[in-house]
Amino acid sequence: MMRILVADDEPIEREALRLLVQRHLPDVQMVGEAGTGRQAVEMAETLRPDVILMDIEMPGLSGLEALREIRERSPGVRCLIVSAYDYFHFAREALRLEAVDYLLKPVKRDQMVEVLDRLKKEIAAERQRRQDELLRKEHLRQLRPLAEAELVALMEKGENQHRIRDLVEMLGLRLDAGLCMVVGLGDPAIDGELAPAAAESRIGDAYNRLGTLARSLCTCALGAWTGGCTTLLIELEAPVEEYAVRLWSTDLARRLRDRVKEQTGVRLRVGIGQPYEGSKELSRSFREALAAYKFEGVSEKVNHFGDLEEQGEMEPDPQPAAPASSWRPTPAVLQAVEQGKRFVERHYAEEITLERVAQEVCLTPYYYSKIFSRVVGQTLVDYLTLVRMEKARQLLADPVVTIKEACFAVGYNDPNYFSRVFKKVTGHTPTEFRAGSQG
Repeated sequence: MMRILVADDEPIEREALRLLVQRHLPDVQMVGEAGTGRQAVEMAETLRPDVILMDIEMPGLSGLEALREIRERSPGVRCLIVSAYDYFHFAREALRLEAVDYLLKPVKRDQMVEVLDRLKKEIAAERQRRQDELLRKEHLRQLRPLAEAELVALMEKGENQHRIRDLVEMLGLRLDAGLCMVVGLGDPAIDGELAPAAAESRIGDAYNRLGTLARSLCTCALGAWTGGCTTLLIELEAPVEEYAVRLWSTDLARRLRDRVKEQTGVRLRVGIGQPYEGSKELSRSFREALAAYKFEGVSEKVNHFGDLEEQGEMEPDPQPAAPASSWRPTPAVLQAVEQGKRFVERHYAEEITLERVAQEVCLTPYYYSKIFSRVVGQTLVDYLTLVRMEKARQLLADPVVTIKEACFAVGYNDPNYFSRVFKKVTGHTPTEFRAGSQG
């Protein structure tokens, strides 16, 4: 039912409109009458009418001023101007404020009925469109998991491009570029403390949380949960910059892993494929993600195929790798570690982060941190500290160099902090070291 508010300072005009509606439009409801512009604004907010019949000349706020306020506070309401003034500038301003019509008093009964009947039909059609859209969205929400699972399954196999295009369109995706993640959902026994049915329920919850979190962080489709794992098909903007996407996708995988673990207690394991442009190539990204997922070398939690391939650790569709405890660095891994060490030795006086060194060797910080620690036996930060302390020893052996100068020369900004680090590494304060070296 259409709801109408009448705003006119003349009681007789309001009464005439009320009677007209009652006699000729029985399925229209009069929800209120306003005698001033201010009342019209307030009642529009509280009563939420569909249509306001607005006079122009009213005490206080004029009809146009009231309409301006109503447009800001209740933008969806339709306003029909009813005025005794046949002035062009009034009509022009009313139309600028999106009034649906401008009628001159005295309005003929048939003319008013015709306009209100038209508005009634427009409002009914709009409500029907909104209802249909809600039903469509509800229907799509119910079908979406099935459609996503079918899309991912076809993409994994690289089959039926026509059906893939239909599913992509139905899901509102583009997939001009994308990548795949294969996500394992942990040990079904969890911590060995849950009964099998409870453990299975926990993993089912983790699968649902994974989908919810992934959709909140990126545009994606979630595959079915089979064999203890699932696939995420992630949409990217084309053209893609491989290293930037590698950093982003690794960070995304770690965020998903951490948040699912935090919310459900289920541990995730993720393999990430490289990005490709064009839906036909995405099956290759899936094979790479699956290979990275199966890899059990230096990093068994989150593996990106691009890191592993560059370091000669694997090829697509490899045999299962040796367990992490039996991992042996490839020549490429050793070269990457040595390149990072040389970078630290050249730039120790600058601000050096794991991210900066990893970018220098075109690997993700997560992976590079793992291989550096495994090869060198200490973290990159610890190695940087040792390099800086060795340079500091050399500087402090020269009596001309002050402790503060040595501090700044090896990349520290705080002499007190430098002294604490120096003592932790060498067992002596810079002053004690200098006294011993000169004794």
